[in-house]
Amino acid sequence: MRHLTIWVSFGALALCANPMGAAAQEWPDGPIELVIPSRPGGGTDIMGRIVADYLQQSLDVPVVVINQPGGGGTVAFEQVRNADPDGQMLLFHHTGLLVNAHTGKYDHGLEDFTTVAIAQSYPPQVFAVGADAPWKTLRAFVDDARARPGELTVGVALGGSSHFIAGELMANEQIELRLVEAAAEVDKVAGVQGGHISIGNLGAGSARQFEQAGQMRGLCMLDPEGDPDYPEYTTCASQGVDIEWLSPLVIWGPAGMDPAITEQINMAIAGMAGDAKVQERLAATDSTFSVRSVADAGTLIAQEDAKIAELAESLQLGQ
Repeated sequence: MRHLTIWVSFGALALCANPMGAAAQEWPDGPIELVIPSRPGGGTDIMGRIVADYLQQSLDVPVVVINQPGGGGTVAFEQVRNADPDGQMLLFHHTGLLVNAHTGKYDHGLEDFTTVAIAQSYPPQVFAVGADAPWKTLRAFVDDARARPGELTVGVALGGSSHFIAGELMANEQIELRLVEAAAEVDKVAGVQGGHISIGNLGAGSARQFEQAGQMRGLCMLDPEGDPDYPEYTTCASQGVDIEWLSPLVIWGPAGMDPAITEQINMAIAGMAGDAKVQERLAATDSTFSVRSVADAGTLIAQEDAKIAELAESLQLGQ
């Protein structure tokens, strides 16, 4: 916490020594609109409202959440893309925006938006199999899949993030899995438990509950680093399997935003790290927040965009 305080204080001193332009000083100029491409009550909506509530309290201006799930998120994307680049309308979404762009579901990509901040991360993901499945690790599953091309199945939302996760596993480990449509987590769980799907990815919290009930077995965690809240799940990479998947939740604005405004919004969001109430709410959603500068956020999302573009091509999902 001391390091965070020093970082924020240094930023504040920098602002005093090098005042931002007039446009940035005027932000926020009235209510802020946070557009979320999902219905109220879903996971993305719940986590977006944590950000909105924090900004409203810390900035002392109204922050209005606009739920806009139409068109698989494209209506929300267009609403923000066409907004004035003044920081008053922002998009809260995961990298599904990039997936849509590289699969032809949406005609605009990363270059048409400004990456402002990484708001949170989605809850950690686990690869899981049935309770009576023969594999105790993902390494064992991969070795079996290599010996039996096309026989083992993986539950995915075709064209969605789980499809890309399966694609990365197949490409990196040079194995062939049969894709089975399982759009929602509940579909994957039912398929895995019933033996119709060999493997699927789901939230670590759900995996733990099903495993404790003797209904599933978690093999490994997809995140690059282990989670101390789930010590029973080692990372897939630590098992010698070349697969990891990040699930950042991103604050985007329209392209062409004043860098000074972008920096100011990023610094406002950074304050979430030192807010006890925010941390409590994040813990309840199994999510985390780490301070990332505008540059670091941009680098991370650019890397994810490049990976998704490559996977879309290899999976023949591109435009």
